[in-house]
Amino acid sequence: MTLVGKRQIPLIFLAFYFFTACDNLDDGNNSNYLECSGYAQGTTFSIIYDDDSLRDFSIEFDSILNAFDSELSLYIDSSDISKFNNGSAHFYLGNKSSYIKNCFQKAKDVYNVTNGVFNPAIFPLVNYWGFYNDKLNIDSIDDHVIDSLLKLISFSDSAFCLVNDTLSNDDELKQIEPFFYKVNPDAMLDFNGIAQGLSVDVIANYLLSKGLDNYMVEIGGEVRVSGLNPSGDLWKIGVDRPVENSSPGENEFQLIVGLSDNALATSGNYRKFYKKNGVKYSHTINPVSGYPVDHSLLSVTVISNDAASADAFATAFMVMGVDKSLVFISEHPELKLVAYFVYDENGNNLSVQSKGMSDFILN
Repeated sequence: MTLVGKRQIPLIFLAFYFFTACDNLDDGNNSNYLECSGYAQGTTFSIIYDDDSLRDFSIEFDSILNAFDSELSLYIDSSDISKFNNGSAHFYLGNKSSYIKNCFQKAKDVYNVTNGVFNPAIFPLVNYWGFYNDKLNIDSIDDHVIDSLLKLISFSDSAFCLVNDTLSNDDELKQIEPFFYKVNPDAMLDFNGIAQGLSVDVIANYLLSKGLDNYMVEIGGEVRVSGLNPSGDLWKIGVDRPVENSSPGENEFQLIVGLSDNALATSGNYRKFYKKNGVKYSHTINPVSGYPVDHSLLSVTVISNDAASADAFATAFMVMGVDKSLVFISEHPELKLVAYFVYDENGNNLSVQSKGMSDFILN
């Protein structure tokens, strides 16, 4: 069973990966399943797949994840996203891999459908609050600064755009080397709310390209599965109970779900927050107000067709809160989302779920 819940290795970011070579999964059922596990993106990962040829893809996984981080990691100064954030208005992509372009476009889609609740341009606000360097100082927060930063964080097409031959009908622009453009040079992007899910999809799609139909890819608690597990059953995923300051696996599961050809992500503020003078400040910033969210939602688990969507909408729902999220899901059946919410009511943890979630819950 896989444990779900964002896991972070504190204080350090691993810009390289330690792999245990893919070994046969000794479960007494099927010798064709292999398992690979290690560290990536400052957290742990586990990849299990069924392959009659018993191919070891550890080197390929390593290469994919390193290339992914070279484009999208905020912790690597030489990454594409870091260069774009720290540079001027333009960043030329050349004929590079499409990870950052795909992430940009997927984030745009979620930004638009959530009316800006999911907003990768929120970087300056999160940085101002001190959540990136764990140096939050409530006393220094200035309402006037917040107001000025709110004018900087639009992720609309008029603020950020990607120009290349696939996104432009202008013949002249088609002759230009693909580039990202930002209107305000001080604007910055943070794809942490979607990139990890996208990296899961990238690995899953790689396995699909190799003709593999049964697999589970998990990175930092974001999961995507296909087919059946080694026992010939649904993949069983355990979701952490949102207990304040707890470690992954420390408490009983909040729920266990059975998945096949689905992705799952969980977001929460029960591990990443600050307290001062009895007030709890969540790491989740509302891009409309500029302040940490103050509702009672502790965690949300989203099931979708792909991990990037599950990751992004879990992030968005942590901003919306329970009621608005449930309305959003009901109004957008085309997104094929289901979700499970845990919230605090007078010190008690209660739960509610969207329509269709019960189809996945095992217990």
